[in-house]
Amino acid sequence: MSAERPDFEELFRAHYERLVRALTLVAGDRERAADAVQDAFVKAHLKWRRVGRYDDPVGWVRRVAINKLRDEHRRDGRKRRALDRLSAEPAPFTDAPPHDELGELLDELPPQQRAAVALFYVDRASVAEIARALDVAEGTVKSNLHDARRKLRGVLDNREAAG
Repeated sequence: MSAERPDFEELFRAHYERLVRALTLVAGDRERAADAVQDAFVKAHLKWRRVGRYDDPVGWVRRVAINKLRDEHRRDGRKRRALDRLSAEPAPFTDAPPHDELGELLDELPPQQRAAVALFYVDRASVAEIARALDVAEGTVKSNLHDARRKLRGVLDNREAAG
């Protein structure tokens, strides 16, 4: 491996699991997250001559995986709305994954804040990397992280007071 261009396999081994953990919190489902990260790495491998020369090939993989999750989320939403319109009773959301405590906490957040928190704290991505991955300004990421922290502090304070 050259100092300038990382080896694809080393990049995969170093970042796959951390990306899956972070995107599991974004997607709420480990299998969906793993599929998105795997697909992104497959695309990176197919385009490795170009992607491997990027300043941040992991950032490229992260963004492709997030875009896949966004597309799936939109598609699932359209499908649920269509089923709801076609049926007398709304279709129940039966594939909601079981969550650990962190997942339950992050469920309290809007999707953009949830993604920023998961990428920042689990994937250890920088604000700039998150901004590129989510295709937003760095200030938006900072604002999302600030708002998420404030909301989660309130949720935790309420749980502590109730329990």
